Amino acid sequence: MRKLFTSLALCLFISACVSKSDVTLKVEQAKMAEQGPTIRGALSGQRQQIFSVYNNANDCSTTGYPTMKVAKPPQHGQVSVEQGSAIAAYPKTDLRNICNGKSVPATVIYYTSEPGFIGTDSVAFDRIGTTGSYGYHEFQIMVR
Repeated sequence: MRKLFTSLALCLFISACVSKSDVTLKVEQAKMAEQGPTIRGALSGQRQQIFSVYNNANDCSTTGYPTMKVAKPPQHGQVSVEQGSAIAAYPKTDLRNICNGKSVPATVIYYTSEPGFIGTDSVAFDRIGTTGSYGYHEFQIMVR
């Protein structure tokens, strides 16, 4: 009986942890979504880069490729997440600004609308950085 109680208590504890982390994730997403989506443009049926994310050390060496997972897929097209490169553009206050203008390894996101679609689409991503940081990125895509 004691083993049964201990096992049951352990299961409840573990499920509470999972629920809490799910709730925490949703709260973080909601806070970041309040900032509003980033607006991008794309031509109908043509592949368009909409975002890239990278992380470098202070000497411009890469710390790896950040992970981007689709949190909300587009309704009128598709996205692909690929490893590629981008031109670094860190804020002036960031020590890594010495990397600005240089090509660095990056996770790159492309969007392609359905052929003939004209209008507004949207997509959102969860970002997990190479050091474990989290971000939520929402895009509104104006397709012409």
